[in-house]
Amino acid sequence: MIAQLIAALILTGATSGQGASAVPVADLRGLSVSDAAKRLGATRDPAPAISMIGPRGRVDVYPVQALTPIAPHGEVCDVRLVPPERADDPVQIYGPNAWAGAYPRTAAVYVVARDGKVVEVLNPPMRAQPPRAEGESADRYTRRLMRDDRDPWLSVAAGRLPLSDLDGFLERRPDLAAPAEAVVKRVCQTAPIIVAPSGQDATGVLQGLALLPFAWRLPALNEERREAQVRGAALFAQMKLGEAVSGGVARFAAQNPGVRRYVDAEDPTYEVLSIDMGAEANNNLARMNAAGMVGVRDGRVVWLADGGAAASLGLLAAMCVDRSRQAGDHRPGCTNTGYFYP
Repeated sequence: MIAQLIAALILTGATSGQGASAVPVADLRGLSVSDAAKRLGATRDPAPAISMIGPRGRVDVYPVQALTPIAPHGEVCDVRLVPPERADDPVQIYGPNAWAGAYPRTAAVYVVARDGKVVEVLNPPMRAQPPRAEGESADRYTRRLMRDDRDPWLSVAAGRLPLSDLDGFLERRPDLAAPAEAVVKRVCQTAPIIVAPSGQDATGVLQGLALLPFAWRLPALNEERREAQVRGAALFAQMKLGEAVSGGVARFAAQNPGVRRYVDAEDPTYEVLSIDMGAEANNNLARMNAAGMVGVRDGRVVWLADGGAAASLGLLAAMCVDRSRQAGDHRPGCTNTGYFYP
């Protein structure tokens, strides 16, 4: 069944029509956020993934998709950085040759603005994968890739809480910046139509039977998700940049369900709060709720983040990396493979 789904995606992406736009990174630097959004074609006010305030002013970090148009009905759009000589080349979003010619960097592109002016475009480097050891099982190799030699870009050092130096990562990690000559390329294609396979799929049936004993938990779990959405949004709305946390950070965390408090081991004046923002009702039995993140210095809020929108920049991953650069469960909310949940 999985193979059939992948094939459907590849075939649909290869045959669908596409429209594209391309803007040089250099043309965005120095623009106001509103002008950058106009240049990239946005038709709505962009929402930042991270907002922070410090000695150098206010900094907002936007996923580049927030500065581009909403995908037309029936289409799917994606944004990547490509070399200037590939700016006009046709691109496929799906398939084995998807984004051929793009930089060997992650798919995540972010626009950073200080006091409303674009100062940088970020595109983190792709992590090099170590070779698979002789005799190493696929499962063990995958787990090793997930856990070992993780790079918490937003932390001053591995094991530290992220963003303790606010926007210091811009100077500390120049490798996060997009290549100077790069072009922001947006491509839209007809959304793939997944054709359900005919007949019974034995794997799907077995998976369904395996989960059947736990299905009774789903209504209650969805109710928890909805409650967390309402409660989390109200709690997150109380957090204001530059203002003190009402009642103090420790008390706020202790009195409100779904809130966790983390204190930096080397800098106790710096803390991070995670707020469970819930999720839409779904059929997933795993608790994978959204996270609102709050940075606090000396009791005052210094940054706010949408954990989901900032995930590709490594915000949540940094919570789960220890001093040895290994991802794991060394903090509450982290799984043994370094996945963070609120």
